[in-house]
Formats: sequence, C-alpha cells, structure tokens
Amino acid sequence: MTGEWIRPLICPVCARPLGDYGQVWRCPAGHSFDVAREGYANLLRRHKKLPETVGDTPEMLRARREFLARGFYEPLSEVINEIVVTAVATLPAPVIVDMGCGEGYYLRRLAARLAGQPTALFGVDVAKTAVRLAAKGGGGHGRYLVADVNEPLPFADQSVHVLLNLFAPRHPAEFARLLAPGGLLLIVIPAPDHLQSLRDRFVLMGIQPEKGAHITAQFAGLFVAQPAQTVSFPLQLDAFSLSWLIQMMPGARHLTPPQQEAIAQTPGMETVASFVVMRMMRDE
Repeated sequence: MTGEWIRPLICPVCARPLGDYGQVWRCPAGHSFDVAREGYANLLRRHKKLPETVGDTPEMLRARREFLARGFYEPLSEVINEIVVTAVATLPAPVIVDMGCGEGYYLRRLAARLAGQPTALFGVDVAKTAVRLAAKGGGGHGRYLVADVNEPLPFADQSVHVLLNLFAPRHPAEFARLLAPGGLLLIVIPAPDHLQSLRDRFVLMGIQPEKGAHITAQFAGLFVAQPAQTVSFPLQLDAFSLSWLIQMMPGARHLTPPQQEAIAQTPGMETVASFVVMRMMRDE
C-alpha cells in the first residue's frame, strides 16, 4: 500500500516525513506507529515512561466533556474561532495545531467553523485517554496524536500557521520552531478573577499571580506580543455542572473530604468565568 505524507508530520525518531498507510503511520526509514481504532497514533518516544501526574486524569476528562457539552464555555470558543478564522482567511491550506487539546472540544468547534476550507487540523496531548476521546468525537475532522510538549514535537520546522495553547503547558523554543514566520500563537489562561466566588466558597486553588506577564516574558525574543483580550461571562450552575466544573480543574486532585462534602451538598450557584486570550506573532 502506498502511503501519503501527512503534512507536516515528521517521525519522532528520525525526523523524516510520516506517511499514512491506513492502520499505520510510517516514515521512509521504516519507523512505524500503529493507528488505534479511534483514529489516533501514539508518537511518544517508546522508552519514556511519564509520571501519573502528567496530563489530565480520566476523571477530569469525563467531567470536562460533560461540562463543555452543555455549552458553558461556548462564548470563549466563539472568540477563539473568530481570531483563527481571521488569521487564516488568506492562506490557501493552513496548518492548525491544538497543543494540549484535551478531549477535543475547542478543535471540534473550530473544525465546524472552518468546514469547506482546505485546512490541516491536528490535536496533540500527552494524555492518551484525552487523545482517544478527542479522536473518537472528532468526526473525521483533523488528526490526533499523543506527544509530549517537553520533547521535540513531530512537526516540520516552520510548518504550522496557527498554534493553539489553551490551558496547557508551553514550550517557547519548540513553539517557535514549529510556527512559520508571521504565524499565530494563541494562548488562553484563566484571568485572576476566574470563578472567584466558587474558589472563595470552597477554598479552591487560586490563579498564579501575574501569570500573563510571566508568559509574555517567557516568549520574549521569539514572538511579538499583541494586545491581550479578556473574555468574561456568567455561569448559572446546577449541582451536576458545579461538580463537573470543579472536577475538571487542576486542583481537583487535591480536594479534601470536607471540600468534597461541601460541593456535594451545594444545589447550585452562580459564578463568573473570566479568561485572558493572548495573541503572539512569530517574529519574522
């Protein structure tokens, strides 16, 4: 069977182009990676064992899937989609990568918005469970792969036009290698007051102070920062959505029994979601 190059993927072992041979991705040197029945491939280096705390847990992913499926974060998704659609409007066949895609909510919605436009979409996450869920729910729009942002990523140099990094770990030098000159890096982080009333009520983990300034400093010299945008909207939560929202947060791993009991006994509440959308252009 003749393979077709999966533009712009490269082999994580030898950095040669990866071809799609149906149930396997293979490079000219013979390195091969099986494609799971859900449609994703694991491109992690085989010898590397990741600690259990890396990536989202299955419980976090299930909670996020239930919460996002009910449209609570659609206003944020719409802002992301508008920015990306504008960025790729004049490109004939843009490559868009969601680095830290989780269960794929934002990439699926972006794919629907770009339907009909020739676009290469990729979802990447270090958590295999996340990528499995994303690929299973992706409806054939885009490709999904397991890879670690802390290792060389399996994309050719300067081959990506838009890189999404939504609530996920970052690697400035590797992101700079991937993005084409003038390419867009879109980073979304919680604003300092994100879910503040909820955090106060249940004594949950706070937001890192000056997180946006810290990220801007990390990428200085590699990217040109554009004005950031704050996106805020109210959330009216019932008992189920409140539980899902808290369970999908990073601090869910550290909830104490009294915190869990207080959450379980709360019938619902209103809070405000608030995010900072950071735009950075690859320095030409």
